[in-house]
Amino acid sequence: MRRKVLVVGAVVVAIVLALVWKLHGGSASDDDARAGAAGRSGSASQLAGGRSRDGKRTPSAPASLSGRVTRKSDGAPIAGANVSLARAELGAMFMPADEPTKLVTTDASGAWSVPALPPGTYTVAATAIGFLPGSQDKVVAQAGEKQTVDLALVAGGTLVSGTVNDVGGGPIGGARVTMTRSDAVFENRGQLVALTGPDGKYQITLADGGYHATASHEDYTSNGRSIELSGKPLAVDFVLAPGGQIRGQVVSRDGQPVPNAVIRAASRSRMRDDTPDGLADDTGNFTLKGMPSGAIALTAYGRGFATKSPTVVELGIGEQVDGVRIVVDRAFSITGRVVEKGAPDKGVPGVQLGAFSMGSQAFAQALDPSADDGSFEIIGVQPASYMLFAVGETVVPEIGKPVEVVDHDVKDVIVEMTAGVTLAGRVEPGAVTVVSLEMPKGSIGIANMFDAVKTMMVRGHSDETGAFELRHVPPGTFSVVASAPDGRKGKLAVTVAAADQKGLVVKLEPRSSVSGRVVDANGAPVVGVNVNLRPAHDEPMEMVSFSMSGFGGGAITGADGSFREVGLDAGKYRVTVSDDQGRLAWARRDNKDEKVNLELAPGAETKDVVLTVEARDGVIRGVVVGPDKKPVADAWVTPEIDREKPDMRDAGDAIDFMRGDRQPVLTDSDGKFAITKLRRATYKLEVEGPRGASRGEKSGVKTGDSVTIVLEPLGTLSGRVTLGGSPVTSYDLTCGSDHERITSKDGTYTLERLDPGELTCNVSADTGSASGSVKIASGAAKLDFQLVPWAKLSGTIVSAISGQPIAGLVVVAGVDGGFGGSGFEDLMSGKGPTSDAAGKFTVDRVPSGKGHLAVMSKQQSFQPLASREYTVAAGQRLDLGTIKVVPPRTGEAGTLGFATTVNDGKLEVSSVKPGGPAEQAGIAVGDRVLSIDGRSIADLGIETAQLAISSGNVSVGQTVALALDRKGATVAASLVAIKW
Repeated sequence: MRRKVLVVGAVVVAIVLALVWKLHGGSASDDDARAGAAGRSGSASQLAGGRSRDGKRTPSAPASLSGRVTRKSDGAPIAGANVSLARAELGAMFMPADEPTKLVTTDASGAWSVPALPPGTYTVAATAIGFLPGSQDKVVAQAGEKQTVDLALVAGGTLVSGTVNDVGGGPIGGARVTMTRSDAVFENRGQLVALTGPDGKYQITLADGGYHATASHEDYTSNGRSIELSGKPLAVDFVLAPGGQIRGQVVSRDGQPVPNAVIRAASRSRMRDDTPDGLADDTGNFTLKGMPSGAIALTAYGRGFATKSPTVVELGIGEQVDGVRIVVDRAFSITGRVVEKGAPDKGVPGVQLGAFSMGSQAFAQALDPSADDGSFEIIGVQPASYMLFAVGETVVPEIGKPVEVVDHDVKDVIVEMTAGVTLAGRVEPGAVTVVSLEMPKGSIGIANMFDAVKTMMVRGHSDETGAFELRHVPPGTFSVVASAPDGRKGKLAVTVAAADQKGLVVKLEPRSSVSGRVVDANGAPVVGVNVNLRPAHDEPMEMVSFSMSGFGGGAITGADGSFREVGLDAGKYRVTVSDDQGRLAWARRDNKDEKVNLELAPGAETKDVVLTVEARDGVIRGVVVGPDKKPVADAWVTPEIDREKPDMRDAGDAIDFMRGDRQPVLTDSDGKFAITKLRRATYKLEVEGPRGASRGEKSGVKTGDSVTIVLEPLGTLSGRVTLGGSPVTSYDLTCGSDHERITSKDGTYTLERLDPGELTCNVSADTGSASGSVKIASGAAKLDFQLVPWAKLSGTIVSAISGQPIAGLVVVAGVDGGFGGSGFEDLMSGKGPTSDAAGKFTVDRVPSGKGHLAVMSKQQSFQPLASREYTVAAGQRLDLGTIKVVPPRTGEAGTLGFATTVNDGKLEVSSVKPGGPAEQAGIAVGDRVLSIDGRSIADLGIETAQLAISSGNVSVGQTVALALDRKGATVAASLVAIKW
């Protein structure tokens, strides 16, 4: 159970990070820039107009921007520079773009001009061959005003070049290749753009570092990848598939047009999800361009309306489909005001709001930022339990306010926001650095995950003199972290309350670094893979660093397979190499569990490290045929490595396992395909037929094989949900990865376009739950559900050390590592079950059958303090008795400097941190722990004992007395925990 909850924790982190990534635009191309209305220097109406209550836009006078691009050394003009104007306000990243990022080219005098520009806040960036890019952030273009932005570029940079080709062969002229810095996840630092010529070739000069590169064209689907520049020219080619178009209208159930609705498009394919969204006009008409082939599920929402069942369009490669109708039904609104915390009469304008439901997967948002009085309206809300999010330019983000929508509008919701504080100071010695905040290790748990997200969004930069400012900092205890490009790093502990702080000094210190090359078993360089170093002594829940000075970690290999990882602490590290399908095996195939470890000296660089991984030179060939055994052209074939879920030791394993599969390949006119550059492994091949109308699959395929895959039509599943013979009229139905909220007077449901194969479904309603499995084949299948009442669990939580009850601990019940009926929102919003002053708890809405219960701290990671297996009958109230836990620490997270593992039923020291308390006390790998503070391991229980001494569970300054068995001799050790 412990490891299952660790996996759940990793997934929770991934969900929240993915949400924030989505809300902030991620690494999307310029064509995916979101059009919004909030700006730092004016209200929504001043910048971009707004919407009247009938949903129609009120136009604003266009703005005008112009300027010159010159050479900084002598002021000479730079002709042919590409100047991009990308929307930069936070609100701009929530809405589909009315038009892509503006791109203009300088003339012979270096001049550029955009005479008609939608009002808003922009980042203006310029690139030119032979020069480092330049940019100016947060340029506010007011309605009807003209503004000048001049940029002076410095000579230098590294050349990136390549070709953008059609998937069927042939160059694509006029495509955009957009580069965004990898370290700019929560910043708008400009889009660096190159255009392809008629031959499909492009060139761009960039500063060294990591980038996300995206190729796009309005007539094609986009494609992207991560790259790393380190002073050597890099060739990056792209292959794009022709994009389709969908034209249609959003209408109400009675056929009336719905103006200005937001259209969401989602690929039903398991292989791709690069579907751009869109906006309907005043007559409800819309056009979606650049759509991938396959089955596209279209939904829409507007004021008072939202889609209940998506409209599915089967789209061929490059095909145009007209006359599509997206039908919307009655939906609700969430209205209220954004106000300053402590000042309920003072509204906060320019805040973008939305609502998301992790249980029902519903999402809705306000079409416009909050008005001058702070009022807002989130429209198109379906019944569900939601959590609100609110972000603005001048306030600390708010995430997680719970709102329940049942059968009517929800009004008078108050969202309190604060401007936060400003932290100002300097980095010594003066240098340009990325400045961010980091929460203390072991301080993040279920109850404060959204606080961690707020912290991640606070970022800044020091200038050449080292001066920096961090604005809109939330209260709490943090480290201000300054990271220099050369790997030097500094940290300063701060406690943030209500007052601004000035004069902070962050001292840069040399850190360890590693450089080398990744080659395959044939000696060839391996390009574009991720080299990651994780401390070897980390505890299982040392999952993800919440410092955004380098989220995700690792280094991408360059054109010659070289890599360099900087800014590391001294110590022992475990090294892994991963591609888009997860972790690569080392070349020594006789030992697949072989580990590569490095020990880094303080402030020194470990050079010339050669990492040899398995070769990726395998090929799988085959042909795709239909039920009539005739070859099928234009089918997408995707390889997926056949593998079991790993034994999760840390989040790195979880993240590697959750990486996306590689891009699919397309069958030719004879139905043939060839998948190249594969690692030598066993694969499952998944095939999507033309227009997404059929599926095929073949497992156990090895590199070198030649296979035939037969497509099968999609199936349909229908059924009825009852309780005691009566229909259940409202319930949640989850089948595989699909989730739907069903409302039906007779309890019936119908699911269409289902993949052939075994399908497991779960039903959850207020009155009970049910599950079942069914075989899906071409044609119709049926699966009825008879709900059984929810069970209840109860128990008492006490300290394993003192026996006293412990209050305020979170209790999680679920099946197969998942959450129970209480729902994800309950846990995240603090409404889930907790222990009371007597240590007692009750968990309602527990599915019948076997399950697992975990007891967790609210603010100390996702690592369970204790777990319990159970079997419960329908409607039963089962008392689990007394559950003993290691009490949560009372102070700052500490470490004793060693980690343990269970070996042959004994608690054994598995690693010792250099310089830590354990090493100083003489503890060595292989020592076996006999007792903790006089309590034997047998008395405590081995899992409880392991948690009691693990990093993050002990407090700084806590003294722990150990008795150990060392090669048959009993030795004693007294350790004082230090900061983790």
